[in-house]
This record gives sequence, C-alpha cells and structure tokens, in this order.
Amino acid sequence: MNASAWEIRPFAGISGFGVDVRFGARRDEIAADFAKRFGDDLGEVRPFRKAAWDVGICDHYLAGDLIAFFDAHDRLYYLEPGSRAPVGFDGIALTGRPYDDVVAELTAHGLDVVGDDEGHRVPEAGFALTRNGDDEVGSVGVFAGDPGDEPDMSDEPEVAPITKHRLVSGQGTETVRLGQSRQELRALLGPALQSVPPYGGTAQDWYFDHGLILTFDEDSRLTTLVISFMGVSGTAWFEDVQLLGRGYAEVTADLTAKGVQVEPEALGGRVPEHGFSLSLLGRQNPAMPIAAVVVRADPSSR
Repeated sequence: MNASAWEIRPFAGISGFGVDVRFGARRDEIAADFAKRFGDDLGEVRPFRKAAWDVGICDHYLAGDLIAFFDAHDRLYYLEPGSRAPVGFDGIALTGRPYDDVVAELTAHGLDVVGDDEGHRVPEAGFALTRNGDDEVGSVGVFAGDPGDEPDMSDEPEVAPITKHRLVSGQGTETVRLGQSRQELRALLGPALQSVPPYGGTAQDWYFDHGLILTFDEDSRLTTLVISFMGVSGTAWFEDVQLLGRGYAEVTADLTAKGVQVEPEALGGRVPEHGFSLSLLGRQNPAMPIAAVVVRADPSSR
C-alpha cells in the first residue's frame, strides 16, 4: 500500500499524509491540522447533517473524499473515506479495488469478515465496507466502537401515533419530559427501536410513528429529545409557531415577533432561553426547511 495512504488504526482513527485523525479530537483541531498539511489542495469543506435527527455535524472534505462525523460537543466519533480516498488496513488496500477481492484478501489475512452482498464488517479492526454499483468498495466506515451493533424492536403494546408535539420551555413537550425514565416512556409511547447510540448517551429509543428519537443516560433518564418525522407527517409547536418543515427564516421571524430570541449556530439556530434548537440538514440557508427540533438537558454545553 502507498505510504501516503490513510491507514486505519483500530478504534482510534486513521493516519496518513503526515496527519493523525483520532477519535475524540475536536472539529476545529482537525480542520486546523488539515489546513496546515494540505493548504490550497484541501479544497471545499461542506458541513451537513447525515440525518435530520443527528445533533452533531459532518464535514465532507470533497477533494479528499473523506467525511468526518462529530457529536453534539464537536468531538470526532466516526470516519467515512469514500472510493477515491486511498485507505488501507495492515498493508491491505481497501479502496479502488474489486469488492470481492478485498473481502477475500481480508479473510485470507485471518480476519473475521461478516456480512452479505451489500456490505461487510471487520469487528476486530473496527471498520466496515460497502459495495458500490461497479462492484468495488464504495466506502469504508471507520468506527470508534463495535461496528456490528444492530437495533431491535421492544415488545410493548402499540399506541396511537402522536403527530402533534407542543414544546414546554426547558422541559420537553407536553407528552415527553427531560428526566423521565425510559420505562415510563415505553409505557406511554409503546414499542421502540432500541439501540446504543454512537455518542451522547447509553441508550436510544426511536419512535417512528411519533417522530421521536430519545436518548438516555446511565440511569435510564431522558437527556435528549429529537422531533423529526420520516414517512409520517407531523408537527412541533412553540408559542403557537409551527417549527418543522417550514423555512428557517420564516420560523425565526415568527418566533422573534413573539419575543423569542433565536441565536444562529452551525446548520441551524438555538433558542437558549427555552432550551431547544432548530436543525437544518445543509448549509445555513434562510429558505431551507427546519428538519428537526432538538431539546437537550443542557443545551448550553455544546
């Protein structure tokens, strides 16, 4: 493998080109290291959210075909080199080659390679492969933990979908409050897709019909509430202003007219007095619709 390629350091990050990119590093530190190393060759860096419910931001380094994922405190927790990024592990080049050849070489190397035709993971090395339409490795996911964690559905009785949420200042919504127990919320909201989040808590419950993603601490108390609907129409209201799916500028104007202060931040805005944030998927654009409303136990800690 080319000595200037990225080398995966299991559960630690990647290194190459004279740069170490380590999990837990701050977003501004990584940006500064890249700017110093690559200069004008760094090219455009495009911030975005991978999904509406994400409370962290991704930086896509377009020229290097590398995406860095950051948590709510701007700490690196996941990396995704694309097919154009030269990346390898233990002397095996992973990108720019036929997918089946890479899987065969990893297996011959004595690694446990688990998956199917669409993708494989290498749990002991903390990375996973996806196949593209040309039957090559399309991307490599580099994880800080086990890449094999799969969510599963809990078994509570079904309840009617809640598609209208009204925010209560500093507390959550009329239905779901910060600090509530996971068990109490399960009894109230029904079955959830339960998983361990990559950051920000010890457990997470997804309620698709309700448009809710809930994160819990080690005591199973609710610390983060995200309202975002996928495939189901729903709303989120504050001071009689509908927040979701409307243009950012329109919503902030309506809130300002009611005396509610909105502070701009990367890819959205914060309402510090009332403890919630408005999230956008892409670049700050006043016409973009708000994709999610986020309520955190300590929103000022970001």
